[in-house]
Amino acid sequence: MKIDKIYILALNPNQNRVDNIRIKLKEAEFDGTTPYEILNGHDGWNEPVPDWVTVYDKWQISVDNEFWKVPVQPGEIGCTISHINAWKRVAEGEEERVLILEEDFQPEKRMLDLPEPSTEWPFIWDYLTLGRWVFEKNKDIKIDDTYCIPSGHYNMQAYVLTKLGAQKLVDYKLEDNLFINDEFIMATYMNHSRADINELYPIKTINAIATHDDWFNQDGSSNKVSFHAPQWKPDARNQ
Repeated sequence: MKIDKIYILALNPNQNRVDNIRIKLKEAEFDGTTPYEILNGHDGWNEPVPDWVTVYDKWQISVDNEFWKVPVQPGEIGCTISHINAWKRVAEGEEERVLILEEDFQPEKRMLDLPEPSTEWPFIWDYLTLGRWVFEKNKDIKIDDTYCIPSGHYNMQAYVLTKLGAQKLVDYKLEDNLFINDEFIMATYMNHSRADINELYPIKTINAIATHDDWFNQDGSSNKVSFHAPQWKPDARNQ
């Protein structure tokens, strides 16, 4: 699959962590010519919320979902700001297709083996997730042996974003009511399970696709842009 550039989101990367990122990029087996850039992420635990960000103050509700029982957490704020900054870079850049990785990405399959999405599909895709935590596998819509239209899922450790798709995400102005980005991304292409989120984003502009299998996972390291992952619930694809 053609990738014009890779952005890696990292918190205060030192040389050892930069070297580890380079090793993992090599393990992912791109075509050998894809440029990459490490973007310093926002540390929500140690950096203040920027003036241009307003955290969504109605996130906390009384339900079974553990992530909805508490206000938006500092790590989630930092993670989402990091992704928003990356979207702006893509929207303003020259590349038409960019892979965004969180620092703790772990290659599972060779990028050289990832087929190019078909140009004969009846839509032009904006967003391709290459690693996700699926809620209900049977709600994925199969396109072919590699790709599907994804159902609800968490995790954004690895995804491909087109320039147009990046602009669409930027236009939503998530920073005006900021909550964790992997909850937000669902609301851009499908009905979110929370009515208040659908009210914030009633118009779905993103054409999302996903791989059936994960091309990237998370490596379990302590240095993460975000710890927001539903480890308490199994991935539906493994049931």
